[in-house]
Amino acid sequence: MPSRRTQAERSAGTTAELLTRATAAFGSAGFDRVKLDAVAEAAGLTKGAVYHHFGGKHELFLAVYAAAHERIAARTVAAVTTAGDAWGKLEAGVAEFLTAVAEPELQRIVVVDGPRVLDRATIRDVEDRHTAGLLRSAFTRLREAGELSAGDDDLRTRLVLGAVCEAAATIAESATPEQTLAAARTDVGRLLSGLRA
Repeated sequence: MPSRRTQAERSAGTTAELLTRATAAFGSAGFDRVKLDAVAEAAGLTKGAVYHHFGGKHELFLAVYAAAHERIAARTVAAVTTAGDAWGKLEAGVAEFLTAVAEPELQRIVVVDGPRVLDRATIRDVEDRHTAGLLRSAFTRLREAGELSAGDDDLRTRLVLGAVCEAAATIAESATPEQTLAAARTDVGRLLSGLRA
């Protein structure tokens, strides 16, 4: 006899379904054009369910934004596992980040709407848990291997992340995004090489 799902399991399932539908909506239409009624209807729920689980549109977008960073971080980790040495891993991770945020759904959520909808402290908190954390770990590994020039790893993390985020914004605004992505990957790689011991 099949067991009944617990309330926590049902709640987690509802939250996941809302996130899936909201990600598709925010990723295609953008924050301003998304209506909570439509997200709820796509998930087979009421608007009240959205408010119950997320509190409102802004909180729902924040959850989608954080989940997008989790997806990017997972892709980055997957990319570095097949790279060679520690420098190769750093370069592969940064290149994969740029590739990910150039994709339309992630670009709209993370690059276009994120900085417009969320305050800087919130964005930094999400970055610290994902992208910045990965960069900082990469610099730590390079330092332990004696392959990183002297300097402040926290500052470097911010500088590299800033360069990568500006590159992502430039790709989003470009009339030739594929060419801009290729150029950004090359030039960010050159910036990173300047940090080698």
